[in-house]
Amino acid sequence: MKKILFAVFVIVFANQMKAQQLNTFSLYLENKYSINPAVAGSMQYNPLVLSYRRLWTGIDNSPVTQYLSTNMALKENVGLGCKVYSASAGPLVKTGVEVTYAYHFSVGSRGSKLSFGISPMLYEYRLDKSKISLENPDDNTVLQSSDRLIVPDATFGAYYYNQKYYVGLAIPQLFNRKIDLMNKGELEERQVRHYFLNAGYLYKVDNYYTIEPSLLVKFIEAGIIQAEIGARVIYQKTFWGGVSYRTQDAAVILFGIRKDRFTCGYAYDITLSNLRKYSEGSHELLFIYNFNRSRPKLL
Repeated sequence: MKKILFAVFVIVFANQMKAQQLNTFSLYLENKYSINPAVAGSMQYNPLVLSYRRLWTGIDNSPVTQYLSTNMALKENVGLGCKVYSASAGPLVKTGVEVTYAYHFSVGSRGSKLSFGISPMLYEYRLDKSKISLENPDDNTVLQSSDRLIVPDATFGAYYYNQKYYVGLAIPQLFNRKIDLMNKGELEERQVRHYFLNAGYLYKVDNYYTIEPSLLVKFIEAGIIQAEIGARVIYQKTFWGGVSYRTQDAAVILFGIRKDRFTCGYAYDITLSNLRKYSEGSHELLFIYNFNRSRPKLL
C-alpha cells in the first residue's frame, strides 16, 4: 500500500475525481465573478460574497471549498475585484488570494458592453503529514515531500452583457504550472488550462416572473468536456429557484432570496456518478451583502 493514501488525496484534490482540477460552484449565477474576472465592475452594486461548498458528504475528508470575494466599478469603464479562498481535502489544503482588473467597452447603442479582465493570483499548497497513515513509515514519497509550496498563476476572462443576456469566456491556470511538492517527481500534477464558456438569457414573462436559462461548458486541455444546463425562475426580483444538470456528475436543486441588500442561496447536488454509492450529495451556501441602497439588477 505504499503511497496509496497519499496518492488518493492528491488525485481527489487536484483532479476532482478525474473530472476537472477546478471546482466551480452550483450558485455561480448569483456571483458570476467566481468564474470570470471580466465580470468585475459590471453590476450596479458592489457585492461582498461569502461562499461555502462541501463535496460528497458521507465520505470522510471530502473536499471543502470556501471563499470571500468582492468586486466594484472604480469608474464607468474600470472594474476591480479581490478574492481569498481555501480548499481542503484530507491532508492537503490550498489557500490563495487573487486580485482583478477589468476594462469595459460600450458596444452598439442598446447598452451592451464588452469587458476583458485579468486576475493574477498567488496560492499555497500545504501538506499535513500527520494526517497521512502508511504501512511503511519510511516512505520517501512523504519524507521527501515539502509540506508547503507557493505557486503563482492567473486567469483571463472576456464578458459580453446587457440587460437581457450575457456570454462569458474564462481561462484559468494560464501558466500550466507543475505541482509536485518538491518530491523529485514521485507524485506530480500539472495545472492544465481550463476554458469556461457560460451564457444566459433573462426572459421576462410578466411583471412578476422572469425565467433565466443558462449554460456553462467546461473544456480542460487534458481532453475533458463537461456541460451544465439549467434554468431558474425569479419571482418579483426577490425569490428564485431552479434546477440544473451537470454531465457525468450531478443534478442540482437551488433556491434563494434577495431582500434589500442581502442575498442568501442554497444548492444541493444529487450525485449521479459512481460516487453515489458512497456520497450523500454536495451542499453549497452563499451569502451576499450589497454595498448600495438601490435594488440590484438581475445581471
